[in-house]
Amino acid sequence: MVIRAIALSMALLLGIGVLIPLGTEYAEAGAKKAKRYKPKKRQWRGVKPYSKRWWQLYRAQERRKRALAQRRRALRLRQMRLARARRAAQARRAAQARRAQPRRTVQTRAQAARRPAAPRQARQAVLPTGQPAPQGWQQENASPSEIQFRVAGDGGSNVGTASISVVGPATGATVSTGRSRTVGGVPTTSLRREVINQMIKENGWVVNDYQKDVGGRTVYVVVAQSQSGSRVNSRLFYFTEAEGRIYSVATNSATDSAEKLAEESEKVVQSLHSRRPQQASVKD
Repeated sequence: MVIRAIALSMALLLGIGVLIPLGTEYAEAGAKKAKRYKPKKRQWRGVKPYSKRWWQLYRAQERRKRALAQRRRALRLRQMRLARARRAAQARRAAQARRAQPRRTVQTRAQAARRPAAPRQARQAVLPTGQPAPQGWQQENASPSEIQFRVAGDGGSNVGTASISVVGPATGATVSTGRSRTVGGVPTTSLRREVINQMIKENGWVVNDYQKDVGGRTVYVVVAQSQSGSRVNSRLFYFTEAEGRIYSVATNSATDSAEKLAEESEKVVQSLHSRRPQQASVKD
């Protein structure tokens, strides 16, 4: 009986000693032991470990790892340099804007002090033909090869811009059939390429191009779009031949004003086809 009691006591103590750690480990609030895995050694099929061939494969593998790490470091360094250059460019533009803002304010105040208090009417803009520009077109800048206009809407607000420029001299007749379509002897593909290059500089793209009849003359039209912030602007380019020169009438406006500017641009193109005076504003 004594031996049986001793055996039962030892079995009970042993069971308690096993159950308490197991219950503590698997309890919800118990500590979790992270399993540790030994790294698996690299093995190549058919190669005896630590043989001459094994060491050759191992060294080649390490060289690939070092080359990959070096490429990653070079890529990261390049990204850091580009980000630093972008931040420097942004800071430079902001500093230039801050330096230019006070000068514009001082100049505007000085001009306002010299001007009379009575309102001044804007002078009627004139086209290169000597005819008046469409209603709302106000001349901004003029050079020997280009005239720029600011286009105002019915309420007087600015709705877009327009320009009339000389592309170059005409070298032949205008052809509108077949693959060899030309405007004044210049292939339309060359004119379209000029628009594409301009759109690339202005973050834009070409949508369509076609030829149409305006006032009995064949005109080449390129339709493009450009993005200014979150707004997409409509761009129209009219190419026509008049008096031995190839002219470009380009407009830039919001999409809701594109149709109106297209009608006014066609009126300008028709005026270019008319007889031009000797004192033209746009020259070669």
